[in-house]
Amino acid sequence: MEHNILSDSWSLSKWLAVKTSHARDLVIDCIESHQPVMSETNCQRLLLAHVHYHQMVKPVYDDPNIKRLLFPFFDIRQPQVFEPKAPRQIVPDLQFSGHGRSVPFGLLPRMGWLYATQFVDFGLTQLLTDPKANHLSVRVDAENRKREWQAFRHDLDVLHLSENEEEALAKAACSALSTYSGIFNSAYRE
Repeated sequence: MEHNILSDSWSLSKWLAVKTSHARDLVIDCIESHQPVMSETNCQRLLLAHVHYHQMVKPVYDDPNIKRLLFPFFDIRQPQVFEPKAPRQIVPDLQFSGHGRSVPFGLLPRMGWLYATQFVDFGLTQLLTDPKANHLSVRVDAENRKREWQAFRHDLDVLHLSENEEEALAKAACSALSTYSGIFNSAYRE
């Protein structure tokens, strides 16, 4: 994709949003199809799938190269925790078989997975703070999550990547989003 780094209209985060729009839409459609805000049990399934995904991507957040590259983001980042407001009923033991996939090695693939994870975290925050979700027993720090998402996108926008590197980043983000959809769907299989 031809773009001018000095142009005000181009940014890596906007470009990634366009390149990953199909995968992002599939995640959103997947989540909406299971109506996680309709019941406490559905919400718990969503949160369990999300925790499983975060356990899988933990090596990305621990990667010292990514931490150095995106220092301002990691400087303000707080681990995202969706806390219950009240004791929760127990959801049956969910099996996430077939999703033992590990995150890829390499800076750009891991940055793609980080982008996908930040997108999902921000989206779930919006979902769980929507007035339709007020009946759920989940506490979310929406303002902090918004600041982190903005900081992350800003840090991406100052990077200077070649077109091949940008494509690798987008491909990895799409792969991560597809993995998230698979994990999420498996949480709703009985």
